[in-house]
Amino acid sequence: MLSNLFSKPIKVWVIKQIDDTTLHLCGQGTLESDHKRRKMLEALHAGRFEGGVRMGDSGIVVNTKRLAAVVPLEALRLLDDGNTAEWQGRRWAVSHVPQRGWAFDGPLVAEPNPAGGHPAWVSREDVAHIRRNVRHDVTHPGEVTFRPDNALEDPEKDMQASIEKAQRWRNETRKGWRKDGSWGPLDE
Repeated sequence: MLSNLFSKPIKVWVIKQIDDTTLHLCGQGTLESDHKRRKMLEALHAGRFEGGVRMGDSGIVVNTKRLAAVVPLEALRLLDDGNTAEWQGRRWAVSHVPQRGWAFDGPLVAEPNPAGGHPAWVSREDVAHIRRNVRHDVTHPGEVTFRPDNALEDPEKDMQASIEKAQRWRNETRKGWRKDGSWGPLDE
């Protein structure tokens, strides 16, 4: 147990998705597991590591079931300012996956960085299947009013309801404030 506490963390490259010519790369991470270091390294080099990966210095842990590959640092080499990579004897284009895509379960698409510059390619969630299912022939039911989640109800609505309730109670019990400022039956 103490050896796990003081052992050197195992750093890896985290690949979210592998396309024909593109790696959707999340970045570097650290393996998280209760297994001994030797067993984790064996599983990693065999390509069958199962567990968590702590993403960079973020503290976020992603389960490897949501990833395409977890690769030892020495097995993948970034080139051209991180826009291409050498891995498994091939050269790949690299599309950087932002944090919001780390836990996304659907396919990703690579597109040029909208901000320009580095990185050249950025991955985003592929929502084309949602667009295909949108019905354009449906009319909207009317006006939609947007308000903040924490907005209060109309205070006049509650005030009016309270006044009506007090008036009903007063009529039913025939008690209330008299003209002289005293409280009691209204018949007196």
